[in-house]
Amino acid sequence: MNLPTLRQLEYLVALAETGHFGETARQCGVSQPALSKQVREVEGLLGLTLFERARPRVIVTPAGEDIVARARRVLAGARELVSAADAWSGARRGTLRLGVIPTIAPYGLPGLLAKLRELYPEVSYAIHELQTDVLLDQLRAGAVDLGLLAHPFDAAGLAGPDLVVEPFVLVAPKGHPLATRGALEPEEITGASLILMQDGHCLRDQAIEVCALAGPPPPTSVAAASVSTLVRMVESGLGATLLPASALPVEVRNNQGLVVRGFAKPPPGRTLTLQWRASSPHAQWFADIADVLRSHYLELNPTIPRVSGPKPRIIKAS
Repeated sequence: MNLPTLRQLEYLVALAETGHFGETARQCGVSQPALSKQVREVEGLLGLTLFERARPRVIVTPAGEDIVARARRVLAGARELVSAADAWSGARRGTLRLGVIPTIAPYGLPGLLAKLRELYPEVSYAIHELQTDVLLDQLRAGAVDLGLLAHPFDAAGLAGPDLVVEPFVLVAPKGHPLATRGALEPEEITGASLILMQDGHCLRDQAIEVCALAGPPPPTSVAAASVSTLVRMVESGLGATLLPASALPVEVRNNQGLVVRGFAKPPPGRTLTLQWRASSPHAQWFADIADVLRSHYLELNPTIPRVSGPKPRIIKAS
């Protein structure tokens, strides 16, 4: 029986992701006619039409959806075969692909890569900023090796330790009903209308959970695509929001007309974790990287500015 090559499977996956022969050819470094020939060869080999040649996009057929999903798993297995060989040889080289959710990346990554490069000088790093659901899909498919994200999520097929618990703080414009001084009691935000992230961001779900603990979830009519946008909305007087403490050194500065309040103890927060595929042969190496990440996050504490009420502090996850 003739089998598709790994390279042909890569073409199928790339074409399904881009939806364009031209873009796929550019990404894969081949000519468009050569790509088209390879795709048709696989279709002929399998006796299936995997792609509907519509214009201007290519549409994946139902059969194609199944075959592409299987191709992703085959490619992930092939990558793990190479990774297993590296693991047996003790090698720490190649490219490590780290997926990070957007509410972590700008605040937890600066300085981290320098530490990892010092420890593993023969390793290069590719950072993928992805929302939680996309990150999990790519992690399971082998498109990324590690995922730095926050609970809760579906951990089926994954492994990895919890790193730290990061507290939330409330940020409000001066003159806002919540812009008072002192520790913030959870019941103060009962029914308050907060500005939150757009759907799909775990920070939105975590903020709604905090509000639910205080009382009925607040009505929200304004949503932001990033933490920076969220803070700018608050700064313009549109309302208050909840932020992870690590964002404060970057997003909140003096003379912005903002009041930042820490929660009364114990503060609500989010648990950050590093995850990898349970089948990965690099579990010990990834666990070492998790230790570096945990220490890095704990070292951020001195950079967190003082707030009204208890100063937020990142702590080791139990």
